[in-house]
Amino acid sequence: MKNNKRLHYAWWVLTGVILIRGFAGGGLNMTSSLFLAPAAEEIGTGIGSLSVYLSITSVVMVLWLPTAGKLINRYEVRKVAAAGAALQALSFAGFGLMKNVYGWYLLAIPYAMGASLIVNLLGPILINRWFAKNAGTMLGIQMAFVGLFGAVLQPLTSGLIEKSGWRYGYLAAGTVSFLILLAVSVLLLRGRPQDKGLEPYGETKGEKREENGFGSELAVSEKTALHSASFYLLLLFMIAITGAGVFTQHIPIYGSVLGYSVKATGTALAFASVGSAIGSIAIGMVSDRIGSLRTCYGLIGIGILAVLAFFISPSGFLVFGTATFLHGLVSSGIMVLAPILTLQFYGRKDYEKIYAKVSMGAPLASIILIPAYGFIYDLTGSYIYVLFGILALLIAAGLCIGFGWRKRCTIEGCPGWRK
Repeated sequence: MKNNKRLHYAWWVLTGVILIRGFAGGGLNMTSSLFLAPAAEEIGTGIGSLSVYLSITSVVMVLWLPTAGKLINRYEVRKVAAAGAALQALSFAGFGLMKNVYGWYLLAIPYAMGASLIVNLLGPILINRWFAKNAGTMLGIQMAFVGLFGAVLQPLTSGLIEKSGWRYGYLAAGTVSFLILLAVSVLLLRGRPQDKGLEPYGETKGEKREENGFGSELAVSEKTALHSASFYLLLLFMIAITGAGVFTQHIPIYGSVLGYSVKATGTALAFASVGSAIGSIAIGMVSDRIGSLRTCYGLIGIGILAVLAFFISPSGFLVFGTATFLHGLVSSGIMVLAPILTLQFYGRKDYEKIYAKVSMGAPLASIILIPAYGFIYDLTGSYIYVLFGILALLIAAGLCIGFGWRKRCTIEGCPGWRK
């Protein structure tokens, strides 16, 4: 190990991850909805028809994530990140050249493939490679910056569309993002500490990482993990907790149903964003200190409080705003806890491959439950049944993570395992 007083390279990797996740996630992903109305009007199609491409994106992610995990594990990370940047950002720019809705449907495929690499997987994988301690806090910081980038880039993109048109907005945002993502990938990213002759930050040479509460590192293979009950319980936990989180998409409609103005509902959504930013960092820090299982239970408890507050939100805006803030705390925890739980269930042996498959839970929940909540409202004219459904999902999440935690040490590769 190189002994010097220079800044550990892990911090440069974290900076690179924040910039990539910020521009790709907080920029391209979070500004996508701003283009729907003007683009649909010009090409002569409905917003619903155009927004189908977002559903295609989620489906492609579910199918592509396992392969994406293998690519990051197998190839040099700068090349993988550069390829992901080209796929996502240049596809985004390409939307500006489309004259038919089917162009969006087609470009949604490479867009999703690139986003899977640099938005879903790259950050958690590199942080867990480079930080031996406080990885949860670093994951939380990374997620908080996604929201901050979104808060800055959304109004900038909206102004660009208004001033120069949606086509130029797509082309400019996609091209600039690609150049930034490419530069950051080449200049800052490195796959593993060994590439720089270093140990992970917080680890001394020859020291084993103390993780999982066992005093020795798990070493579960991908094949063994995928044949275990713990994997499916963890995947179900991800689907259930994400299913509760995606109610965010329906908060504006729910606010209008309750009789709140558009301005009031927008303020409530701002509360949710603040909750998400605070929660991203807090959940990572809490997980580092009390463990991920207790953090999961705490998060589920907050989620139940949020739902109860939504039930009584007609009593006043303060209650509604509190509910959205608490819900923001829950939704932020999903992407922070997923990589931590994967590591504590299976260790580092095939972490990238297993985490990619665990990550499938989030887009699966989005594909199924976002439209399901809408259909339930259309059929009943109320969100009461949706809220009861979210309560059921949160209870199911608690049961899945509890049983999954117990089952994780009944598989080969866990300390103390015996045939």
